[in-house]
Amino acid sequence: MNRVRYRPLVVVTATILLAVSSAHCFLTNYRGLDVVGLCSANMRNCSCKSYTGSESEIDCPGDDPTIQLRIEPLQSAEVKCRRKRHHDFSQMPQLAIGETKRLTIDYCPLVANRSILEQMDFLGAMQVKLLSLKNNANGAPLERNHFRGLEALDRLTISNVKLDDVLPDLFAHLPNLTWLDLRESVAKLPPSVFHTLPSLRILDLSLNGIQELLPRQLEKLGELRLLSLWRNELANLSRHVFTGLQQLERLDLSANKLEHLPSELFVGLPNLTELALSNNCLRALPKGLFRANRELKKVKLAFQQTTMETLPPDLFQNLPALEHVDLERIGLVKLPKTVFQGSANIRELSLAANRLQSLPPELLHDQHALQMLDLGSNQLTALSIRLLQNTVELRVLRLSQNRISQISAGLLRSLEKLEQLYLNDNQLHTIGLYAFRNTPNLQTLHLQNNQLTSHSFNMIKTKAKTDTETESAVQAVMQTESAVNIETNTETEMEMEEEADDGVEVFVRDGSAFQYLHNLRDLDLSYNFLSTVFRDLLVNAHNLERLNLTNNNITSLTAANLQFLSQDVLVDLERNRIFEINLADIEQLMELQDNQPGTVEKLERTRTRILLNENPLNCNCIVYTLALYLKHQLSNKVYERLHLVADRLTCQGPEQLHGMLVRDLRPSELLCELDTPSTQIRHCPAACNCFVRPADLGVVVKCNGQGLTQIPTLPNPCSFGYRFIELHVENNNVTELPAIGDNDGWSAVQELYASNNSIEELSPAQLPVGLRVLDLTRNKLTHIAEPLTDWMAQSPTLTAIRLAQNAWVCSCETASLLAFALANHNHIEDFGRIKCADGRAFGATLHSELCSTEPYTAIILMVCMILLIVASMVALLSLLYYNYHLELKVWLFRHGLFRVVEDELDQDKQYDAFLSYSHKDESFVTEHLLPVLERHPLNFKICWHMRDWVPGEMITSQILSSVEKSRRTIIVLSSNFLVSLWGQLEFRTAHLQSMNERRNRVIIIIYDDIGSIDDLEPELRAYLKTNTYVRWGDPWFWDKVRYAMPHPPRAHSKGASGGGLFVRKLQSSVDDKLELIKPTAPQPTAMTADTMASPLSPQPSIPSDPNNSSGKATVSSLPPHQVVINSLHYQHQQQRPQLLIPANGHINGAFLINSNAKQSDV
Repeated sequence: MNRVRYRPLVVVTATILLAVSSAHCFLTNYRGLDVVGLCSANMRNCSCKSYTGSESEIDCPGDDPTIQLRIEPLQSAEVKCRRKRHHDFSQMPQLAIGETKRLTIDYCPLVANRSILEQMDFLGAMQVKLLSLKNNANGAPLERNHFRGLEALDRLTISNVKLDDVLPDLFAHLPNLTWLDLRESVAKLPPSVFHTLPSLRILDLSLNGIQELLPRQLEKLGELRLLSLWRNELANLSRHVFTGLQQLERLDLSANKLEHLPSELFVGLPNLTELALSNNCLRALPKGLFRANRELKKVKLAFQQTTMETLPPDLFQNLPALEHVDLERIGLVKLPKTVFQGSANIRELSLAANRLQSLPPELLHDQHALQMLDLGSNQLTALSIRLLQNTVELRVLRLSQNRISQISAGLLRSLEKLEQLYLNDNQLHTIGLYAFRNTPNLQTLHLQNNQLTSHSFNMIKTKAKTDTETESAVQAVMQTESAVNIETNTETEMEMEEEADDGVEVFVRDGSAFQYLHNLRDLDLSYNFLSTVFRDLLVNAHNLERLNLTNNNITSLTAANLQFLSQDVLVDLERNRIFEINLADIEQLMELQDNQPGTVEKLERTRTRILLNENPLNCNCIVYTLALYLKHQLSNKVYERLHLVADRLTCQGPEQLHGMLVRDLRPSELLCELDTPSTQIRHCPAACNCFVRPADLGVVVKCNGQGLTQIPTLPNPCSFGYRFIELHVENNNVTELPAIGDNDGWSAVQELYASNNSIEELSPAQLPVGLRVLDLTRNKLTHIAEPLTDWMAQSPTLTAIRLAQNAWVCSCETASLLAFALANHNHIEDFGRIKCADGRAFGATLHSELCSTEPYTAIILMVCMILLIVASMVALLSLLYYNYHLELKVWLFRHGLFRVVEDELDQDKQYDAFLSYSHKDESFVTEHLLPVLERHPLNFKICWHMRDWVPGEMITSQILSSVEKSRRTIIVLSSNFLVSLWGQLEFRTAHLQSMNERRNRVIIIIYDDIGSIDDLEPELRAYLKTNTYVRWGDPWFWDKVRYAMPHPPRAHSKGASGGGLFVRKLQSSVDDKLELIKPTAPQPTAMTADTMASPLSPQPSIPSDPNNSSGKATVSSLPPHQVVINSLHYQHQQQRPQLLIPANGHINGAFLINSNAKQSDV
């Protein structure tokens, strides 16, 4: 970017012209096909479009164009070929564009031994003034015959063609060529390649990587005016390389690798006006380098890649035409004082970004025309007052990013035309009071990032050690200031400032250095240590537009600090330390300005914009007016002239307001301490904290929790400008209030907050006349006499009363208080919470009840206690039933106190339960589960597949049939069951029936360890998580199974009188049981531990009768109600006779399947 910045102006102009000549015409205002002009010709297989301005576009062929033409008659013609495509110019339509100024050929390969005009004959061009060849590297190498017929060509541009071997006679047919652009095309030039171009005026050889120019290679170019060798690889130049170029005016040698230059290099260039040598590797320059170039106007030596510590003393001497010198970032450490001697017309001089620590006072002695001086980014610590004494035309002075510590009054005294001064990023701590006295036209002043304080602008340092010596020194300075010779004054003051040390006395005067800057528009004082806004900027800087004071130490603002006389000024005060903004007099100041004669019209056009965000504001009463401003509660005149931007301004303190936006504050929240540490006469009581509140001119006295037994002596608020007292004495031991007249400030109390004290009595003589708020909650008041209630009822100011949590005795003595409370309940804020000592609600008590003598209190208390005890017992029993209802029902069921029967929907079911299990668990079923279920006293009818299934039918049909015929399905859930596919089918069938009937028909018995429930099949896992189950080994196992099984009503041999059973349906029962009420059946016989909770061990088998020779199995005699068949135990209601089991397996007409494998197992 910087390299382009310093290229010669003519090269930039040429580049722009060439870019315009080769640019594509952007197509706008499309009109579609036209019937006139070029598009009316025979287009063959091409498409043609015409646009506004007679511009036409032709694509060949029309469906997939490889060649595009853009033609503007009499102006330009562009032929653009598609890359990597075959191009057949013979298929192009024959046109007749006639004379054209510019012909551009882009990406079209040239044909050998055929001129460009012959290849482009389809255009019908008669004469071309400017020819541009771009991106033609894929065609035949350029040769002289390509330019045959172009003898009248004026300009030729060859870019990105890569001419590896340039023939010496390449331009032989172009004798009238004046402009030749060979950028990015040639790397090596034959010695005589330009000898056939006597009329050439502009030659651009940029971006070619040229490493060498031969001596006298350019000597035939006697008319050459501009030569650009920008961005090549030239390291050395011969002293004769520019011989013969007497007319050369602009030479660009920037961005090469030049290390040194011959002293006679530019001797043969007497008309040279602009020279660019930037971005090279020059370490030193020879003496007398420009002695023959008296027409030189602009020299750019900036941005050298190596260090050039100094310059020859005569480098820029006696060059009367020299106007612009750029020596930025070349590594200069010092400059000779005569380097610019005799060159009095220099207008712009840049010495920025070097390593200069000082400058000779005579360096700019002859620079009377200097308008811009850039000394930024050096290491300067001070400047001589003689350095700028002759630069009377200076407009811009850049001294930023140095180490300057002070600006004396004499440094700028000759700069009356100075408009811009940049002193930012230095170490400034002092600016002389008269530093800007002679710069009345200064408009921009940047002083940010320095060490300036509010006293940096108006201090006089002296060596005085006593008050007498100090006074004498001040008088001497004042007398010197009034002297005629101001130059002597400023030099004397500067000498005093330079000679003073850290131990000198300091005298501070009124005003600042800004008092003379009436035309100042932009002042940047950010990132300093300023603590105030200078008054000079308010009243003297009439044209000020921007004042940046961010990141300083300003701590407070007043309305007077914001009265800028300039119009529409922006003042940025963000990120300071402002904790106080006092706008109390803002409305009066605006009114005063309006009443001043001759200023009203001007002030109406003035509006100041102040940025206040990001400051640590203390939100006390000082910011009260600011809070009103932000709520638009001030007069319109304030908003017309002052715009405060504080939308993000927050409170730093006090603690209760920390972090709150100032715009959201309520004015009543803003308080200030009544007595400050510097207050001599204290008004606040010793044990209290006092605050003033400007919102209502109240004094808040806070004596909370101080152990007071009486109200302290209060100040009279009227004596210091306030109206009333808001008294807080909560959480003390005050027993009575003072009488009016006993306490100076008591009569001024309008709000009394006395909750949680020991006040027992109250009279009208104790209450201030203007009382508005009375808070007596949590005291020891028992009654209020009628005179006091009359006083409160007649008080015109009392609007808020609080009386709750007192031991009010509800008797006839309190009747007046009750009447007052009922009549004024809107003013009693806690009316609904006032209660009598006996607990009655005060507001619900009747007058007749207060005066009644009947002793109802003891009876009421007794009844309440009884009701409380009953309610507690009911609640306890309800809680126990809620948590243990299942165990309770099982226990009642076990002891015959609770019976259930099935709903009538199950009366047609054949079985009580269908038993589903894995064949590997058959021993548990046959030895423990099935015998107990089918014998007395349970007597359930179980569907067992080994006994009750019909052989030969489909297993799935029998599963479905068994589930439908059974009131329950018992699942023996074990690890064996989980791997049984038929077992899972039986579970799903039973589960589906339960969901369809919305009844719980599945009983889960967990037989052994089945692992984590979360690892089970999803449907079974969901069922176990939402339903109860029974685990084998549970002491209540058989009671829970019996409770879960259906219980149809049965006839009993013995019963209560009246006989029969009375049943009712259980509501909201999970298993849809019917609860038996008043059972008449006898108590069932309790089962023994051996039969109900025996461990998993096989029962002893019963051997068959040895005397039986018939081949039939026999049933041996067993205890009553028990019979054993094939080692299987069954219980029945009655003892059965011995049975013979035939060999074929039939028992009483039923076929017994005795197999080791259950058909439901896979």
